[in-house]
Amino acid sequence: MKEALKTFKDYLAANKLKLTRQRLLIFKVFLSQDSMLTSEGLLRKVVEMDATISRSSVYRTVRHLHQSGVARCIRLSDGTTRYEPMGDHHSKMICERCGRQFPLINPYLDCLQRESARQQRFTLFHCQTVLHGLCHECTNATNGVPGSPCEAVCDTTREKP
Repeated sequence: MKEALKTFKDYLAANKLKLTRQRLLIFKVFLSQDSMLTSEGLLRKVVEMDATISRSSVYRTVRHLHQSGVARCIRLSDGTTRYEPMGDHHSKMICERCGRQFPLINPYLDCLQRESARQQRFTLFHCQTVLHGLCHECTNATNGVPGSPCEAVCDTTREKP
């Protein structure tokens, strides 16, 4: 959390903004979450702790968290936008139908990413891999349904007889 707070403070200073008591509370509540949440979801959690914090303060702070690199923005296929703390090297799979996340733990992927950066003489600070698709349950629920994401991809790449 210390590194994220330093990053956020540096961003605020560079943009001539202050780390107010409200922004600090929003920051702390946001970083304490272990799953994605919407701005409205964060607002509900923050207001539980301090009812004087406005909706616009939360929304602006979420935007600053995202722009500073402290938060990751994820837009799901259902139109919702969710945010989550960046953290360290973080790889996962996200179901675009139900929003569930599954960790992507693969030492070969980690090695490939680091080696690719090394070969390009790129100093790697943070790496994330996010695979978007459908989980097993949602895949079964859409099996054979016209317009499912799988069919849309397959129809454009399949050769026509």
